[in-house]
Amino acid sequence: GGRLLEQMEYAHQRITSIPGLSCVKPKGALYLFPKVDIQKYGITSDLEMIRGILRQKRILLVQGTGFNWPNRDHFRIVFLPNLIDLKAAMDGIESYFEDLLKKA
Repeated sequence: GGRLLEQMEYAHQRITSIPGLSCVKPKGALYLFPKVDIQKYGITSDLEMIRGILRQKRILLVQGTGFNWPNRDHFRIVFLPNLIDLKAAMDGIESYFEDLLKKA
């Protein structure tokens, strides 16, 4: 409960509201592991996706393959930052995927 539950709920809601992203709600972890519809966004490398988010939005995430996930369609985001910073990060992530759709 408390702050961490509120931040997890917020982060999960924001991630799953982005078209083409889905995510199982964590039951004890302090991070989300969203799946990206890589066909929709034309993504061929999760590492390049993460580099793009870092370069364009200044948000540091980790690609799923960095955790030995076999497919290049996930990334990991920690929801520990306070809500103000978490909101800014979610805005940037949402904006990144919106920008990808505009280019497609």
